[in-house]
Amino acid sequence: MSSLRAYIVTRILLTIPMIFILVTLVFVILRIMPGDPIRATMRPGAPQEYVDSIRHAQGLDKPLFINLRGSWATVLPERLILRAEPSSDAEVTLLVAQGERYAISDRQRNEEGEWLRIAVGEDFEGWISPGQQDWLRRVSAEFSILDEADIDGYHWLRVRIPAGGPQARLEGWAPIDQYQVSYNILDSQYFNYLWSLVRLDLGTSIAPVRGRPVISDLAEKFPATLELSVFSMIITTIIGISTGAYAAHKRRSVADYGFRIYSIVVYALPVFWLGLMLQLIFAVWLGSWSEKTLGVNLSLPVAGRIGTQLQPKPIIEAYNLEATLQTWPPAISSLVTSVLNFLSQFYVFDSIVTGNWASLRSALKHLFLPSLTLGLYLSGVFTRLTRANMLGTLRQDFITAARARGIPERIVVYKHALKNAFIPILTMLGLQFALLLAGAVLTETTFSWPGMGRFLAERIEYRDFPSIQGGIVFFAFLVAGVSLLVDILYAYLDPRIRY
Repeated sequence: MSSLRAYIVTRILLTIPMIFILVTLVFVILRIMPGDPIRATMRPGAPQEYVDSIRHAQGLDKPLFINLRGSWATVLPERLILRAEPSSDAEVTLLVAQGERYAISDRQRNEEGEWLRIAVGEDFEGWISPGQQDWLRRVSAEFSILDEADIDGYHWLRVRIPAGGPQARLEGWAPIDQYQVSYNILDSQYFNYLWSLVRLDLGTSIAPVRGRPVISDLAEKFPATLELSVFSMIITTIIGISTGAYAAHKRRSVADYGFRIYSIVVYALPVFWLGLMLQLIFAVWLGSWSEKTLGVNLSLPVAGRIGTQLQPKPIIEAYNLEATLQTWPPAISSLVTSVLNFLSQFYVFDSIVTGNWASLRSALKHLFLPSLTLGLYLSGVFTRLTRANMLGTLRQDFITAARARGIPERIVVYKHALKNAFIPILTMLGLQFALLLAGAVLTETTFSWPGMGRFLAERIEYRDFPSIQGGIVFFAFLVAGVSLLVDILYAYLDPRIRY
């Protein structure tokens, strides 16, 4: 067992740089892609101030890797007028006071010298120009006017803007010598991105619902994908391994040739076409035939996760746990509530736990066709893989010895040989399962399945940069985690690879 523990520790340590490389690749690839992700979500003619404020809220106005322009600026004069452009003739925007500290969003040099653009934070209270008041109204920002005054030859409005999202951010330019600049070279997009991942913060969406945490969307979609992946892998394992083992046992027989042809054909079929054919067979034809012949409609559903008004109650509500959880310490109560609410998103599990058998039947019916589609599609790979490994194992000396001892052929093949041929099959099962967890886009789209794949496809259409980045990083963590678990299980089953 000591060798297994050492292998597990080593494998975990090797996973850390692998995840680091994966998330770095995601960051670099998304940044070098052409186009402006913020401008792409805006309607034509959107004000530049609005685009800049959203870019600042997403942290996309910071340098990519090393920040040499400065992170924070502290106002030095008693009063400082900020302008819309880096020019002393530009329209005024804000009036800030000595000692106030703001985040730097840009830095430029022109014929008038070097200028800084600063951005006010959330929950702002200060002086703005009437032009900025008009802009706040155009973007429907919430604000209240506290006072009006003429200062330094300009008319100002003192307003309070509560924390209300990126549209409430205001910016302005002033010469750099009017500030004391604080530098933090790690205050860049890349290092802020890594720090947010450590805090499990995947950012906030910018479309279709601006400001919604990406992690909340993923937590809502992931249970559907996990349910589909588990049932698909069960079907894949049953069909693929059994047909592959039987084909190896009956080598060069009609069954062997038939299963080999099946494995090629089923894997060559487009998965969306296979899904549509299964919908036609089990939803249209089966429903029509059963209604005419049996007087009962036996058609299977082709969209969604569960029938209308059959969604099971959350576990907390089903067992009236609200009062009990309120007596627990707040931290523990919040954690348990979050876990139980997350588990309630798994409709099959929730239906069994709460004893809602009508919901369970509906959930299983909705799972059948998409799971069968993915299961059949992937089974072809495992039919060929199992057959190839079984043929090699059946030629081993221990199989000859088992047959010489008079052990029944069925036990020799399906117990001893299959068990020893299962190691590479297990590896492929784990990798395929990880890919399914990343979302089967075509299958989920064909069956309107509200999972990860469909979520990512929709956010690509919306050009929702934070959701795309967060989704891909989440997929990378899933693949790395499943790969780690498969390697540990591999080492447990085959002690030779621990050394």
